[in-house]
Amino acid sequence: MDRRHFCKIASLAAGALGFGAVPAVASASPRLSQSVSGSSLAPMPSPGCLISVLRRECHQDLQAIFLDDPDAGPCRSFSSGDEFRFRPGDHCPADFCPRLWAAICTTISQTSCEPSLKEETMVISCPDGTRPVIVRIDINNDNNF
Repeated sequence: MDRRHFCKIASLAAGALGFGAVPAVASASPRLSQSVSGSSLAPMPSPGCLISVLRRECHQDLQAIFLDDPDAGPCRSFSSGDEFRFRPGDHCPADFCPRLWAAICTTISQTSCEPSLKEETMVISCPDGTRPVIVRIDINNDNNF
């Protein structure tokens, strides 16, 4: 069996199962149950933030094994040095990677549970293991963005 074909089918099946669980989880959580106009992604949690793209990685050895296009190269959605400002309640922009958006929202919602934090800086990575984008998140709970 072709490994790429198997991985592609397995990831599609896992994604389909995951999407079936989203409505049940969203209805159980007031933060996630807010309506999302035109987007299936959660809005930005309460603190405002500045997102800075630090680096784009490209693991060609992994791309050759797991991607249909082994010469895909680094992520084309972002460039090093890009900056984005988001306010509470903002939704994922059309040209923004939805997987990175979900990772950012998860990180911010976990951080906002700690009321003692006024500001915090974190570095996280996109969940794409073959061509991750590494970003810096500057959180400001005063919402002066």
